[in-house]
Amino acid sequence: MSEKIKKVPKLRFPEFTDTWEQCKLGEIGNCTGGVSLESEFNSEGKYKVISIGSYSENSTYIDQNIRVNFTEKTKNKILNQDDLVMILNDKTSSGNIIGKVLKIEESDKYVFNQRTQRIEPKKIYNSLFLFTLFNAPNIREKIIKQSQGNTQIYVNWSTVKEIEYTIPSLKEQEKIGNFFKAFDDLITIHQRINIITNVIFL
Repeated sequence: MSEKIKKVPKLRFPEFTDTWEQCKLGEIGNCTGGVSLESEFNSEGKYKVISIGSYSENSTYIDQNIRVNFTEKTKNKILNQDDLVMILNDKTSSGNIIGKVLKIEESDKYVFNQRTQRIEPKKIYNSLFLFTLFNAPNIREKIIKQSQGNTQIYVNWSTVKEIEYTIPSLKEQEKIGNFFKAFDDLITIHQRINIITNVIFL
């Protein structure tokens, strides 16, 4: 981590007192750009393909039923558990998707297509925390400000990788990540309850 700037957040868990340190996105782990896999598409393929249309506005995966098999072109694009995949293009001019990140929950199940960037976090970073951090609206603004284009907006990884983030120790990352995961799960449960009750009591 960079030692240039250290900060302390206003709100945090009381057992943590260390300062948060600043680092660049490109320093967080090994980063690899996607390539065009269209020539490899196979409806019977083993791997699900993560493309621009795979990102929802609430940062969940959308299965487009696009598949590929293990080939020379796809073998280096197979994702592992806890990898992050960031979208660098947005099909619309609204910017609602660009810069969003998906967290991979299972190894050997997905590959990443062109216009996405794989981030393999170093061991000093928690993927769940990074997933929450990168998808936070005020944090995504850093990427959106770097975007270009009109009908379809995009960002260049060479620019995005220089964006700086303030990050705590690994233990504090884990606690924050787990907290927001529990919060998201609770929201999901309430949404499902609302759907069920709406159906029952129509």
